[in-house]
Amino acid sequence: MLSSFSKNIQTTLVTSFFSSLVYACTIPYLIIYLASIFSKEMLGVLVMINVISSFLAGIIGGYLADNFQRKKILLIFQNLYGVSLFIVALNFTGVLSQHFWLISGYLICGITYNLYYSAFDAVLLDSTVPHERKKVYQLQYWTFNLSMALGASIGGFLFKHYLVYLFFGAAFLQFIVSAFLQKNLNYRNTVSHTKGKTIFHDLFTNYYIASKDKRWVLLILGFAFYSAAEFSLQKYTGIRLSKEFKPLTLFSINIDGVRMLSILQVINTIMVVFFTFIISKITEKKTERTVVIVGLFIYISGYGLMASANSIYLLIPLMVLATLGELASAPILSARQVDLIPEDKQASYLSFGSLSFQGSQLLAAVGLTLGGYLTAGLISGYIIILGVAGIYFVVSSLYGVKKTP
Repeated sequence: MLSSFSKNIQTTLVTSFFSSLVYACTIPYLIIYLASIFSKEMLGVLVMINVISSFLAGIIGGYLADNFQRKKILLIFQNLYGVSLFIVALNFTGVLSQHFWLISGYLICGITYNLYYSAFDAVLLDSTVPHERKKVYQLQYWTFNLSMALGASIGGFLFKHYLVYLFFGAAFLQFIVSAFLQKNLNYRNTVSHTKGKTIFHDLFTNYYIASKDKRWVLLILGFAFYSAAEFSLQKYTGIRLSKEFKPLTLFSINIDGVRMLSILQVINTIMVVFFTFIISKITEKKTERTVVIVGLFIYISGYGLMASANSIYLLIPLMVLATLGELASAPILSARQVDLIPEDKQASYLSFGSLSFQGSQLLAAVGLTLGGYLTAGLISGYIIILGVAGIYFVVSSLYGVKKTP
């Protein structure tokens, strides 16, 4: 399927896949490593600082993607992302042994990743034409989920004994990804910067344009609220399993909490690889609104209940259910999201839409902080309540509110 698209689309999707792979095999496990050093409350504060700084970086990244050459932005910040991973790896070797370097590397990872991913989104949208857009975004969804799940699986199985090699390898792969993109992407965008205006004026203008569309704002809020359920797996649930899950032996393999998290990600990987297009075929003749509501409810329930489950016999079925819900609803939402973006306001809408990613990260970080004071059952309730609110916002946006002119 990939070969049927233009070289720029192919290059962007391949690069995005490996960048997401690098992120997934390092950052969630770096958080688990930090949990072994700091208290849960302190870690929650650190994660929230990372989310807030990443949030601001995402806003600036959207501005940079609108006003500068996106290929250059990708070159600069992808390589800085590789440098931040290299700093963390050096900390693990003892060369840069102070906690300052570890925390700095963690924060720089989040900032640089968010400074360039808006440019990725804009390049992909610019490279597609309307008739192929649904297939492109369905393929992007498939490759993104595959990369995140594979990365988390690799990280989980290397985390305990090969942490240094994992981060050195990830840094090296990130540099290769950047070089591949620069060689193969034949892309130059027009910029919208107006001379005489300040960066703050441009930032405000970009977000103000999109924020006037109430339907779009509701959709982005909905994305942030329900996506917090999945991000809680990487933050609260992963850390809880690393500390509370009772190790067991399965097929002569010792399964601890970290490896249990990896097994869940492997299940997610297998299902995404083999069932994305099957589920899409099954649901395409169903009422779209019903598929979205049911799919999202199964999705948030699965991830929400995993936050308090400790049995492998409960965790695995919950992951299966959560993934099925995601496979049913996510491709529809990806296609519908693009349809809501006016042709003459793509950059502004994409910049504003990127806030959903930061918002979901922030909500998941809040859950991690609350986990220092509340029981796992209450955190499950927190995740599910957020998810239900997210479903309401998404459905109201797509099916219940007329678009604001």
